Amino acid sequence: MTALNMAVVEQAIAWRVRLASGTCAVDELNACQRWRAQHPDNELAWQRLDALGGRFAAITPGIGHATLAGARHDPQRRRALKALAILIAAGGTGVIATHPGGIQPWLADLRTGVGERRRITLPDGGSLHLNASTAVDIQYSSEQRRVRLLQGEIFVETAADPQRRLFWVDTAQGRMRALGTRFLVREQGELCDLAVYAGAVEVHPSNGGTASVVNQGWQTRFDVDGVMPVQPAQSERTSWIDGVLVAREMRLGDFTAELNRQRHGVLRCDPAVADLRISGVFPLDESERALQAVARTLPVQVVYRTRWWVTLAPA
Repeated sequence: MTALNMAVVEQAIAWRVRLASGTCAVDELNACQRWRAQHPDNELAWQRLDALGGRFAAITPGIGHATLAGARHDPQRRRALKALAILIAAGGTGVIATHPGGIQPWLADLRTGVGERRRITLPDGGSLHLNASTAVDIQYSSEQRRVRLLQGEIFVETAADPQRRLFWVDTAQGRMRALGTRFLVREQGELCDLAVYAGAVEVHPSNGGTASVVNQGWQTRFDVDGVMPVQPAQSERTSWIDGVLVAREMRLGDFTAELNRQRHGVLRCDPAVADLRISGVFPLDESERALQAVARTLPVQVVYRTRWWVTLAPA
């Protein structure tokens, strides 16, 4: 059974609730049809809503289209929406239980899907950028400000807090305390990447290793046991915020992995060409253009098994 991206499922629910209101104009009906035809996953999410039948009908009167945006502030509605979305995404199977990130990312306060990037304003006026396929929880209290990165990559710009609360970012590998700063955090399996572009960040590994301060202009990796030596921070690592991928002598295998996060389907790189190096600026939202540019630059060809299964192979 195919697992669906949660962003697609949430869009399907929003369309179904809107149409169920009985006040839709013809333009909205046509827009929904266009959305369903845009991608096979859109239609699959729609069909799964149909299959749920009575269960969806029972939940939507308590939600209403207007509450889809406001469900974040209503725990009961949020749980109902998440339960419905998870059921549709997993297709009524145990898909989520075997998902690499477990169930937590699916229940996050904020999520982005494949190719989706977002910027939100935090309650204190700071900003949080989410790269594609990212999930975070946000917890603000009278004592502290906390962002929990469950999956993916974020860029944080902290704001001065009149209450002088500490600002923390938590990951599976440890905790980071922001010291008036702009910084990037990325989950990398058992490792976590940190790059600091203003101020400093104090890193506390989960297993109680020695805390380390990473200053402006430096980056590092850490795991549950400790922090690795720092290196100069790469400014191009934040280029996704502007919708581009800046490559500077990047391995083609790494380039392919980055682009794969931003497009639906499967994009792979043949090991025979994975170590080739590429430089340039590539649009994240126009991956086909990026792939053709690669083929013009390097001795590789773009092989389409299907529209959604693409491989970079030796020319």
